[in-house]
Amino acid sequence: MRQVRAFLAIPLPEARRRQLAQLQRELSTVLPRVRWSAPETIHLTLRFFGDVPEESLEKITEVVLSVGRSFAPFQADLKGVGAFPSPTRARVIWLGVTGAPSLSQLHAALDEALGQAGWTGEERSFSPHLTLGRARERLALQPHLLERYRDADCGPLPVEQLVLYESRLRPTGAIHLPLATIPLGTGP
Repeated sequence: MRQVRAFLAIPLPEARRRQLAQLQRELSTVLPRVRWSAPETIHLTLRFFGDVPEESLEKITEVVLSVGRSFAPFQADLKGVGAFPSPTRARVIWLGVTGAPSLSQLHAALDEALGQAGWTGEERSFSPHLTLGRARERLALQPHLLERYRDADCGPLPVEQLVLYESRLRPTGAIHLPLATIPLGTGP
């Protein structure tokens, strides 16, 4: 039985990816020890499943389709650079995703439906973000470094579809292969 490393995400349009690439170039001048994500691989993760049996992918798609039908397309804002777990112990540099109560509602509905179907959610609360880069070791960032990017704005993110991806790990980085695309708002 083949296992597939899978996750559910919102893809980014090309225009947003170009803006993210520009932001990463700017940040790389002040954060040289960060390994920046390839813009074409950046997405908004809604649920990471990990390794699941290939036969389970159809059931996951059915659950996501049933939830996606009940949500009309909406927009979120890509705004504000930060660090996880904190700026003084930074491992991940991220861009925030804000201004869309529908995003939290969509995430909660997916969590509930997937939980009822047997896929338990993460213990951490949902913190929507785009991972711009990762540090090889924890960075103790000076407050002023991220402060000037606190209001960085990469424009609106249209949320019109969800994509179930397979993630194949390679020495050069992960490759994300779309397995199913689920449009929002196609139901009654």
